[in-house]
Amino acid sequence: MLKIKRFLEYKKCTYCGKEFLAFYVSKVNKIDFICQDCKHIYGYAYKNNTYKGKQSKISFSFEFETSSRTTKLYELLKYNFVACVDASISGFEWKSPIFYSKKSFHNVCRKINDLSRYVGNSCGTHLHVGTPYKDLICKYEHEFFTPILKEMKENKQETIKFWGRYFNSYCDSAIYCSRYNTFNTRSSVETLEFRLLKFINAEQYIRACDFCIDTTKYINTFIGQSGFNKEQAEKMGEIIAKKYKEVINKCVESC
Repeated sequence: MLKIKRFLEYKKCTYCGKEFLAFYVSKVNKIDFICQDCKHIYGYAYKNNTYKGKQSKISFSFEFETSSRTTKLYELLKYNFVACVDASISGFEWKSPIFYSKKSFHNVCRKINDLSRYVGNSCGTHLHVGTPYKDLICKYEHEFFTPILKEMKENKQETIKFWGRYFNSYCDSAIYCSRYNTFNTRSSVETLEFRLLKFINAEQYIRACDFCIDTTKYINTFIGQSGFNKEQAEKMGEIIAKKYKEVINKCVESC
């Protein structure tokens, strides 16, 4: 492409690397620009199948819901997020890549911390943690999650501080046959979804997500064993609630 010095200005799209006349690109931040093609928005059901980290037994990803459509959010493309339509929010739902390690997940959360200003009142930041036992978890969901939900309901301010918000119609405090349960076993993928989570800041979100990831690991370890039954599920539910209280107490002491 012929360039005429000081007559026409050209900018390179950070994401595809192509050069365009300046008025064909949008400014993302002080150093990044994006072209119209790279601003593609996917449908609600689109799945981000990009992976980060060395493959392990556990995987997880999150949905960074926003209440804005500002071009600044396209910085998320640098970290392999994709923008998707979601009629329940005024912005886009940015689906993260699938992580195999907490280290890479923590790193990305800290890099996008400044974008938390675009997570509005109507937004959540749901976490999906992989499990091959989704149907079994659904079978024992009352046993697993009734004790922890009781703790969460009885301590509203601690719940809001830890999870980022309180229960609503999209993350219900009751357990019933719906994908809007706070601990959702009815998603379209093989995951346990934690719907109450909201990204207030990186440290708060990392702390809560680590608990969710470790809880899913714990369930995965034992639920697939031969002879697993309701009594064992009830014991596990009490242990999950106990560990949650320990994490909350540490949070109160350190925050």
